[in-house]
Amino acid sequence: MSGYLSTLGTLLVALLLYNVRMTVIAIVLALPVACLFAAARLSRHWLIHAPATVYVNVLRSSPLVMIMFWVYTVGPMITGQPNSAYLAAQLALAAFEVAYFTEIIRAGLQSVAVGQRNAGLATGLTRGQVTRLIILPQALRRMTPSLLTQGLIAFQDSTIASVISVPDVLQTTTVVNAREQDPITLYATLAAMFLVICFAVSRTISRMERDVRRQMGLAAT
Repeated sequence: MSGYLSTLGTLLVALLLYNVRMTVIAIVLALPVACLFAAARLSRHWLIHAPATVYVNVLRSSPLVMIMFWVYTVGPMITGQPNSAYLAAQLALAAFEVAYFTEIIRAGLQSVAVGQRNAGLATGLTRGQVTRLIILPQALRRMTPSLLTQGLIAFQDSTIASVISVPDVLQTTTVVNAREQDPITLYATLAAMFLVICFAVSRTISRMERDVRRQMGLAAT
């Protein structure tokens, strides 16, 4: 029993040090860039709209594992500097999430009725004030559940980093299994850890979505 608890502690440490940390940093890096890209996607200027659109479409059409391999192997050739596996995985995950967050933010901004913008302008507010005081508060409420869902997906995707030898929880489980030779117990424990975390977060997001729909319904009446 003590051996199992020791192994469980090892997996939890790896989960926190690598997967959770990588996910949080990726979200922190991706969100500001995604806000800029979402604004670019909504721009009427071709030179602003086109690069953001190409980036989003290319990244969303590419598997994350390929992007990680590309950053890990090609990055040092471009920069001339050695690249750690963890840094490559971190940058790849952040770049990948930018594409998805961009579309979520763009959809959230577009979900606010045009009439509300026009009404704000009619009261004498500037376009910046209308965006800050009317559009963004509503859009943020509507997009928050989707952003959290994508963040949860990013957490699950973080295990892909093990393919470039990042010692995350999946890689750690593989290493421990090579020593213990107990794959059923170890991988069942790993699955249970992700199930508990993802189920709890998913339930919280579902409650938030219901609250948002209820608020939208009240606002429409």
